[in-house]
Amino acid sequence: MRSVSGPRNRLVLVAAAVLALLAAAWTASAALGLAERWPRAEAVLPHGDSTPASLAAAHQQWLLPVAAAASVLVVLLGLWLLLAQVPSRVRTPTLRLRDADGGLLGSLEPAVLERALTEHVEQVAGVVDATVQLSGAVSAPAVQASVTIAEDAETAWAVEAVRGLLADDIRTVLGAEARTVDLLVHLRSASAPSRAVLGGHAESSAAPSASPAGRATHPA
Repeated sequence: MRSVSGPRNRLVLVAAAVLALLAAAWTASAALGLAERWPRAEAVLPHGDSTPASLAAAHQQWLLPVAAAASVLVVLLGLWLLLAQVPSRVRTPTLRLRDADGGLLGSLEPAVLERALTEHVEQVAGVVDATVQLSGAVSAPAVQASVTIAEDAETAWAVEAVRGLLADDIRTVLGAEARTVDLLVHLRSASAPSRAVLGGHAESSAAPSASPAGRATHPA
């Protein structure tokens, strides 16, 4: 489960808007004649008859170094912001297991539970590969799994079995219902592989069982 930081991008937009507003106010001060009304700020405020050439000549001692430093800073900031747009995995905090009275029973790293869930899902008949990721709080976890179904398996049965298995495992380990159980299903085909995204709330019923021969069967 990956995402791009929305708060960081909004912060950059707000900072850019504030700088643009300050530049517009500085330019508008020339039309309002603030340099004449505020003598102490005359050195930094433009006059009504100021031009870009006259402003550059008046501040040539510091304008070029500041412009060069600002350009380098803007380039570095732009590169950082561009790299930050690459989606990153949402960090899941350590899962803290508590009893009915709220006492701490122990802590569990999400990666450990994800590996256990992945191994359990791969035991479902028809599933040849799986990856499980967790996010959210212990009280309302969200599960996102990617599974590859064999071409000769019962796809619908395998999907329901995986969703039910994940919901039951989360309920057993964390003692809470999963908020969502989303599946990214890869259908293995001899011609061209395809995939489908299936999601929704966790199933409350247990997953159907497979036949002893290892082939998926539908309940009567």
